[in-house]
Amino acid sequence: MSEPYHGYSFPHSRLKRRLTHANKTPLVLVSCGSFSPPTSLHMSMFSVAESYAHRTGFELVGCYMSPCSDTYGKSSLVPAHHRINMCRLAIEQTGSNAMIDDWETLRRDEAGRPVYTRTADVLKRLDEQLNDVLGGIQTADGTAFVRARVMLLIGADLALTMSDPKIWAPADIDVLLGYYGAFVVERPALCSTQAAIQPLSKYHDNMMVVPSFQNDVSSTKARAQIRNGQVAQDLPRSVYDYIKLHHLYQTVPPKADKSNKTDLEMVSPRVPVASHR
Repeated sequence: MSEPYHGYSFPHSRLKRRLTHANKTPLVLVSCGSFSPPTSLHMSMFSVAESYAHRTGFELVGCYMSPCSDTYGKSSLVPAHHRINMCRLAIEQTGSNAMIDDWETLRRDEAGRPVYTRTADVLKRLDEQLNDVLGGIQTADGTAFVRARVMLLIGADLALTMSDPKIWAPADIDVLLGYYGAFVVERPALCSTQAAIQPLSKYHDNMMVVPSFQNDVSSTKARAQIRNGQVAQDLPRSVYDYIKLHHLYQTVPPKADKSNKTDLEMVSPRVPVASHR
């Protein structure tokens, strides 16, 4: 397996390298997904999570978006370079401090083909880059460096799938929620938060439920609006303009959808369950 060293470097320009508050644990939130396209909700999840983190023992020092590779065979998944460009536009327009780590999209096998990356491997690598390579985060008094806590940032609708072994390998959930943990943003229009987290009760101490507003925003809805000639109000305007400029999502792609995966399944196992158990 080759690594993406061709011009790639781990992004950390917006990483807060020193804590502001004593006795706080530095927190880095990671949002994994297709971002096809990135919506206003993707971006607002970072801000509501940051507001919630202030009430906890964490201090948010960094946020990352990790777009999946082009290997999923989902007809709605536009090429990675478009998705990365749209993420950049969304970050710029919303004033977010999020950074894009395109490591997943750049990974290749020996034949030069894009490969799947398990979400657990994404978090493990981010953890290594932040804490082993960069050396962690400096304490507020400047006397020491401590390890940053890496956690997933997900919606409750995605959390709802995590108790299904047909979608997620239990061993991966042990890593994602048992070792790393997650900030779970409520999606009241789509699912009950209690129904999502109750089957995951063994990980209760590692899951932070973040209150949110009523919304039904989704990339699926935005794509349907664009195909129907409507303005996708739930996208940052710069993202919508980019989509129109490059004629993305205008029609149902002619290629067959070989994966039969829903959008949620695309961002969850990140590799067929049977192949990584």
